[in-house]
Amino acid sequence: MKVTRRQLTASLIVAPVLAQAPAVPAGPEADLEAARKEVQAITMALSRIEVPVTTEPAFAFKA
Repeated sequence: MKVTRRQLTASLIVAPVLAQAPAVPAGPEADLEAARKEVQAITMALSRIEVPVTTEPAFAFKA
């Protein structure tokens, strides 16, 4: 079987995503807890990334 670089890259990207598929929660409390855990995980991942100040757009709020 011949595998191209694109196919290899696609399989490397998709495999971890499929492995992290969340289980189906049972009920509203479980949905809320799953959402909180997902938000916390995303927040932790984003907090590890440093964004230089020059990247952020300049805002001028006028009332």
